[in-house]
Amino acid sequence: MKSLAQSVHAPLGGPGSLQRKLAVNIVLALLLAIAMSVTILISEFFEHLEENLEETLLREANEVLVQTDPEAEHYGLPVQSLRFRGAEGAYRYTVFGPEMELLAGGETSPQIKAQVAPLPLGTATEIDLPGERRGMALCGINAGMKICVLASAYAPIADTSILDAMWHEVEEQIIWIVLGAVLVLSSALLAARLSVRPLDRVMQQAGSIGPDAPDQRLSPEGLPSEIVPLVAAVNSAFARLEKGYRSQRAFSSNVAHEVRTPLAVLHSSVDTIGDAEVRQRLKQDLKQLEQIFEQLIDLARADALEPSTFQKITLDDLAVQISCAQAPNAIRAGKSLAVTGAKGVRIRGNAGLLAIALDNLVRNALIYSPAGTEVEICVMANPPGIAVMDRGPGVPEAEREALFERFNRGSEPGRGKGSGIGLAIVKAVAEAHGAKVDIADRDGGGSRFSIEFS
Repeated sequence: MKSLAQSVHAPLGGPGSLQRKLAVNIVLALLLAIAMSVTILISEFFEHLEENLEETLLREANEVLVQTDPEAEHYGLPVQSLRFRGAEGAYRYTVFGPEMELLAGGETSPQIKAQVAPLPLGTATEIDLPGERRGMALCGINAGMKICVLASAYAPIADTSILDAMWHEVEEQIIWIVLGAVLVLSSALLAARLSVRPLDRVMQQAGSIGPDAPDQRLSPEGLPSEIVPLVAAVNSAFARLEKGYRSQRAFSSNVAHEVRTPLAVLHSSVDTIGDAEVRQRLKQDLKQLEQIFEQLIDLARADALEPSTFQKITLDDLAVQISCAQAPNAIRAGKSLAVTGAKGVRIRGNAGLLAIALDNLVRNALIYSPAGTEVEICVMANPPGIAVMDRGPGVPEAEREALFERFNRGSEPGRGKGSGIGLAIVKAVAEAHGAKVDIADRDGGGSRFSIEFS
């Protein structure tokens, strides 16, 4: 439950949470969108540059074509200028006559002529040039003479200034893309957070379901429609568990109570046996059987305990009460009892069941403590609780948790005389009060059995 709460309230959700998965998927989708946007932007930029270059070359070719004058010297063209005689200029022009004779310029390879010669009048066509230059050719009639003009330039990719301009343009667009992505991501994360917030309420409802409130159910109100069927299935499972729990609890309680009458009849029958030895042995067996069923009744009561029955209890008064009740047994066994610790420590609980649990702990401590030793009942204040300490053989650490299981008598010598239910009752009573039980080694030897309340 705690991890779910952390997942809901963390900025990006906890590990494995729905909120974090949504956030990661949104971030990946945004990164993909940004990458695609940048790719498209660069592609469009170069395509735009190519279109601009084609338009510029066509405009230059048309301008040269219009300026050509067959009656003027050198056809009215500045043939000695860089654009007609050199390859270093940004633009370069080559002019062909009707028979593809060179009028001006220097791009006169057979491959170029073969591409320009068949061009129809007035049609601009891209010419394939060697290297990184791009060319556009245009043929027209000037003063009754067919003239073809080839205008060429370096491709934009080879121009550093154009690359810088492209990067500047992309950089400006990326800033807007990133700003948009941040806004979209923030909105998406907020939406994801709001979407999973109802799970916090469901988590709290689930935490309230237990033996003391088995009829509680999860509310689907406000949940996403995809989660509602899951909540319905969980509620159905809770209903089945509640039915089984109530049936088992009723069965345990009824069996324990119904056996009391046959035991009483059996007691009367045993008293009529003439053989004293047999009669005494059967009475011992009956006593043990009665103890087992009494413990089963206590266990059923602990399982059925409702917090609504709790009242204020003073722990040191409870310790004194049990100490007085067990004092005769301690004296007969040559042992002593002491109540120590804080005074006036109060909790809310069921006094009868807590007395049974503490009585079981004290009885066990007297059984396993050597003669001449003292069993101490210590009341604790922070956190509130009560501990029973003895000078017995102790409990191996590997067996401590299992010792609270029902019908587990432990493996130490001397154990196994009881029914294996006493400590199970202690654990059931503690859990019904929201407390925890613990076994530890006592300083100087022995065991320390404690019940700590939250």
